[in-house]
Amino acid sequence: MSHSINQEQVDFAQHVRTTCHRLNNFLTILQCQHEHLAGLPSSQLEPELAVVLQDLEPLVDTAANDVLELSKQCRDFLEGVTHPDTSQKLD
Repeated sequence: MSHSINQEQVDFAQHVRTTCHRLNNFLTILQCQHEHLAGLPSSQLEPELAVVLQDLEPLVDTAANDVLELSKQCRDFLEGVTHPDTSQKLD
């Protein structure tokens, strides 16, 4: 059974790593957009910002969902590490 637990831990670690890479990519995109917008004259800022925000909206939603899901999974994982003998949740 410990082999199964170890594989679950390896799979979870890989999931955390993959999610962190996706979030890092998202933050890199935000940084690039920030630099792009910072270089614009004020007369072009508002229309360009609208385009950027429209493009970013699905990425923001995905990143927010990734963070929320990873937070829940980490909490569950840590509760399992803290209380490994309890396989049932208490009401």
